[in-house]
Amino acid sequence: MKVFKEMASLVTNQRLQKIELIDEKQEINKDNLYLQLFKGIAEGKYTTDEDAASDLYQSSSKDKRYQMLKSRLKDRLVNTLFFINHRKIHDSKYQQAVYQCNKNYFCAKLLLTHGARTSAISMAKTTLIQAQKFDLNEIVLLCARMLRHHYSLIGNKTEWERSNHIVIESQKKVRAESRAEYLYETIVSTYARTKAFKPEHAENARECFNQCKELSKEFKSFHLTVLYYRTGMLYYQIIQNYRLLLNLCNNAQEFLRKHPDFYVASREGEIALLKMVCYLYLKDYDNGRKNAEEAQRYYTKGGNNWFILMENYFLLTMHTGKYEHAVEVFEEVTSHPRFTYLSDEKKEAWKIYDAYLNYLFPGQLKSKEFKLMKFLNDIPIFSKDKAGFYPAVLIAQVLFLIEKGDEDQLDRVIESLRIYSTRHLARKKASRTTLFIKMLRQLANFQYNPKKVRVRAHAFLEKLRSTEPGQQAEVDAMEIIPYEEAWSIILNRLEAKSSVPALKIIA
Repeated sequence: MKVFKEMASLVTNQRLQKIELIDEKQEINKDNLYLQLFKGIAEGKYTTDEDAASDLYQSSSKDKRYQMLKSRLKDRLVNTLFFINHRKIHDSKYQQAVYQCNKNYFCAKLLLTHGARTSAISMAKTTLIQAQKFDLNEIVLLCARMLRHHYSLIGNKTEWERSNHIVIESQKKVRAESRAEYLYETIVSTYARTKAFKPEHAENARECFNQCKELSKEFKSFHLTVLYYRTGMLYYQIIQNYRLLLNLCNNAQEFLRKHPDFYVASREGEIALLKMVCYLYLKDYDNGRKNAEEAQRYYTKGGNNWFILMENYFLLTMHTGKYEHAVEVFEEVTSHPRFTYLSDEKKEAWKIYDAYLNYLFPGQLKSKEFKLMKFLNDIPIFSKDKAGFYPAVLIAQVLFLIEKGDEDQLDRVIESLRIYSTRHLARKKASRTTLFIKMLRQLANFQYNPKKVRVRAHAFLEKLRSTEPGQQAEVDAMEIIPYEEAWSIILNRLEAKSSVPALKIIA
């Protein structure tokens, strides 16, 4: 009861008479322009400060009245944040514990600041217990320090020593977790700039992975173990060993199953997505589809992670020859209202996928009639970029030009591929793309004679078939139709052109 009396006294004597919050039920008038600004931003009416200032004050965004209005709105937004329904967002025990522990520690500090020591220490004790249960070591450290200081003031040597022991142990774990985070972020920051394989990146990632492994063995911490798995997953992606990555994902899932109280949907979705990527490179459609469908349960449709998932799902269907299913995935993604908000690079990628599907199913997609020149004009980024999708764009041109029968233009595109291979692939680990370009060069060398081309390209085809999944550079990840299948299609079309009229492609 002493705690309640202390808190009740504090709330009664020092509470604000009016808390300024966002009240959407109010009518908009000259006395609450902040609400008009809030609704204008929330509903998309105002996309810039200039839009808002012009509408509200018929002036520029530098107007002091507008700047003051923004400040008042920000204060109300911050106040309102404390009253959002966190249970709606954080639906797992772990996420609720993270929210509750952070909120309770803040309240304990607030109580201490206002002299309500008994209430503050009581809250710190309960928060410490919950934080220890969920391995929230930063909160454990903060609460233990607060309690240690309190027990020193009242001369309770036993509790002071107990609190000091918790401080020392939690400090070790926090340092280890911070080090593991640094190692993980070291890989992320390097790999985010370029996904191209570089030996130095692989060596650095391996060292980070090994250090994380040692830290997770030395300190029993849930967060450390998760960081060990995530660092390893990055490392295996960099060296493109998808069998080892799949094995690590399975181990991570087993670890998470043993800790159900720490369940987080996005973490489960991340692993399911990675497993699907593994099955993409291992060309295992059934298991890939199973994990794609599992991953969809964890991601909000139309969210960034959902688009990443669906892109890999699309590539899985293409690489395993499930082209009708690929069309379904393509239509679902490109028809989603949030598709227009993707970056230009992402939208261009889907335009390239559109080209390949139009080649496989001419005139059957919901998109407008495909035109080769319009396609090339619509992808300025990847038409100039010499990595990633660039060879996929040129290969798409080869496919359509064969249909069109334009051998002069075909020669020019194949020559562009040769130059590209010489300048950009010679020193890279990109065996599949290099081999396929050599095969395409035989088309021009033997005047598109399918019999001669088939014979002269056979050795390259056998080497291509012998390449292990995942043992290629970033550029090969942009292999839309597997090169073996694309080659088969090309030869079949060349052989059929003498007896079957070519499809009319409008350029």
